Amino acid sequence: MDVFLTLWKNAPIVAFLLFLISTLSFAIFLERMANIKRSKILPKNWQVIKKELLNRNYDVVLTILSKDKKPVSQILVELLDLYLKKEIKKGELLQLLEEKLSIVYRDFHKGINFISLSVTLATLLGLLGTVWGLIEIFGAYGLGSETGLKMLAKGIATSLNSTAAGLLIAIINYILYWLVKERINSVYLKILKELENLIERIT
Repeated sequence: MDVFLTLWKNAPIVAFLLFLISTLSFAIFLERMANIKRSKILPKNWQVIKKELLNRNYDVVLTILSKDKKPVSQILVELLDLYLKKEIKKGELLQLLEEKLSIVYRDFHKGINFISLSVTLATLLGLLGTVWGLIEIFGAYGLGSETGLKMLAKGIATSLNSTAAGLLIAIINYILYWLVKERINSVYLKILKELENLIERIT
């Protein structure tokens, strides 16, 4: 904490920018972790849909799915409709399903590229603070003894604290990015497996 307080005192612009990108990254992380869940992506009444599909009650399944506005529900409505009209065969369903789900997979990544970018930004801002401190250090050499020593100490503190703060935020944001990426891949694979099992029930 002392690192950030010292940085805020000596280089407020760098400290503010580091605080801003870390706050935004954490907010995106929380939002993605809260929304990337199997229950929030699969259609409502999922167990009922599977049961009705097994009983070949396709009209009931289409009615349930049509009322649900989730992207996965709309994909299933489209594919099931094409299959019932005999415009596609069962073997083509899985291929089309994976193609359609790739769009959903891209939507999962909404915002997380900023977390990845923030790792680089935090490192660069730490470097900027380091340069800022070095400028103060070199400026201290041309002043009197007491004033020069104060500026020298301030410059060294700015340089070291900027580097430490930038690297710390970069490491934390990298961990956040890795965690949310793992959540996305895990949930996507589970959903894909669930939908593939659903397609297998179609006769």
